[in-house]
Amino acid sequence: MHLPPGDHFQTLDLIIPNKKEALTYLSGTGPRPPRQARLIVSRSSTQPPVTAEYSVDLNKKPLTLKLIDYVNRRNPVEYSSSPVNSHGLRFAMDTIHKEIGHIIEESYGVNIKNCRSKCLFPLPVAASSTFFGELKRAEWVSFMYSADYFTLYPIDFMFFLTFNKTNPAGSQIENVSYGGQLFDSISELKTAYESGTIKKSKFTFPDIQKDTFSTLNRRGSDPQPFPNKQKPNIIEPDGPRYTIKHRHIEYHDWKFDVRMSMFQGPQIFDVRYLGERIAYEISMQEIVTYYYGDSRALRVSKLVDGTFLLGASSGVLEPGIDCPETATFLSTAMPHLKIKQNFCVFELNSGIPLRRHGGRGLVDSFLVVRSILVLANYDYIVDFIFHQSGILETRVASTGYIQSSVYWDKEKEYGFQLQDGLLGTLHHHMFHFKVDLDILGTSNRYETLDFKTVNVSNADWLKPDSYQTQIKFDHNLKHTELEAAYKFNFDTPKEHIIYNEDKKNRFNVSRGYKVQIDGMSKQLLPEGMHGESAVTWSRHQMAVTKYKDEEYTSTSIYAAFDGHDPVVDFSKYIADDENIVDEDLVAWISLGIIHLPTTEDLPLTQTPGKQLSFILSPHNYFTEDPSMSSYDQV
Repeated sequence: MHLPPGDHFQTLDLIIPNKKEALTYLSGTGPRPPRQARLIVSRSSTQPPVTAEYSVDLNKKPLTLKLIDYVNRRNPVEYSSSPVNSHGLRFAMDTIHKEIGHIIEESYGVNIKNCRSKCLFPLPVAASSTFFGELKRAEWVSFMYSADYFTLYPIDFMFFLTFNKTNPAGSQIENVSYGGQLFDSISELKTAYESGTIKKSKFTFPDIQKDTFSTLNRRGSDPQPFPNKQKPNIIEPDGPRYTIKHRHIEYHDWKFDVRMSMFQGPQIFDVRYLGERIAYEISMQEIVTYYYGDSRALRVSKLVDGTFLLGASSGVLEPGIDCPETATFLSTAMPHLKIKQNFCVFELNSGIPLRRHGGRGLVDSFLVVRSILVLANYDYIVDFIFHQSGILETRVASTGYIQSSVYWDKEKEYGFQLQDGLLGTLHHHMFHFKVDLDILGTSNRYETLDFKTVNVSNADWLKPDSYQTQIKFDHNLKHTELEAAYKFNFDTPKEHIIYNEDKKNRFNVSRGYKVQIDGMSKQLLPEGMHGESAVTWSRHQMAVTKYKDEEYTSTSIYAAFDGHDPVVDFSKYIADDENIVDEDLVAWISLGIIHLPTTEDLPLTQTPGKQLSFILSPHNYFTEDPSMSSYDQV
């Protein structure tokens, strides 16, 4: 494949086959679907420049590009919505060095260029086009000292950068913030600084010692009563109780396949229990972190991490830290790189009974498929957990270094001071998952079991006017996608059931699976404001839609910039309000947590209290607890 001069490949990922073709193949009644890749191409040769998505049939030679004709999204995408390349930022950095390099050196003790061991680290943050009311590519660039770890060493200098709509390398610095003071241009700052009419900043490059707060060296008092005894370890006396062949994994009565999408991150497919498919796909879709603060950069810091390709950000897992020494590690080949050990698979004794009574029961030993996405300072641990009872859990936890800012009095309402001049910035983590459930086939229904209080008369055995308050439930079948858009309300508790109306147990109750969400969080921003329109999936804790091949993901790599006119607007998946009774259904689940950092978040954020999950558990699906067949029983 050859591209015109100026055009270049950005990245590629596998195109998941048409579902009907895939199911026919998996059932053994049809051919293997064609293997295709989705290529992202930056086209600077066109006027104006665009980013285009092409399909490539990997089974045909020579390889040829075919522009994808999406039903529900535009392609190509204008440059203003595309992920930023580094050309414009490099140009801006050269300008800063040339015009006010002496101010940077006097104020912060470093050089912008040729800095050797003492450098500044630029941290660009996309400014959503919703701030401007038009598709416009811009970002605030703040700076940290390039020390371990850079997000904990901010300085009070930043600038606002806009990009040329027709020239990918063109950029312009429109505003500069120095010491909390805003200037319309570099020259205005330079004039004010040299005339002595502003308050000058003075920061010192950090002197990192063994006990410095940002390091991970052991320190502090020794509370351990047995310092010379080893920590507990997991052992497998007879070896692993699971098998892995390529990406196919089997454990007890579970069978499934695992992959790492370049764009969306970890995914599992064709998930079966006791031979029956429970889910066709469970996959991460997006990670968003919205920061809040008084500084200009914090005001626009609505980070949509999918822009940086979640799968490409998967980290190398370390035995004894990320996974037990007994774990099996899988690697993923991606364009231009192979990420070693970015999945680990292991069985874990949870230390708590799955069930017990009277000294008899079963410990909850389960299989974990783990990956960790390293997105700048934050590490996100993503687990798929398979219990012996037919329960499937998806869990995400956040750790890593916090993002920080310079502490000022105006920042008191946005966070706590954690070190001298250091603000722990208030932020909101949000995660989105696609859960394509196929409960005993692809003809499913979604209903809620709505709990309510009722007053029941006790006149038959007490006084005539006496009553007792009871809790009952109603079956509430959701007929359309708008009816199925769920927002949590404490006053209306309910359970969420996906089931097959034609498959009954012996008591004539439909067999299904329950969706339980542990880690819901409301999106507090007004609809359509400040980047919210690029993540409209966050408006609901769960949505249920009719399956469509074209609705393969809830987001896009353009979501950081395209808020004014999103390339993928998830709200449209619901707005057409299609019938969802006896259809192939997809549940879209949002998790989230607001994090207000404290001093205990230094040096690293701890995972307890920050583990969010959703659980799929059988609901009148089996005749009894299927783990009764386990040889682990006591």
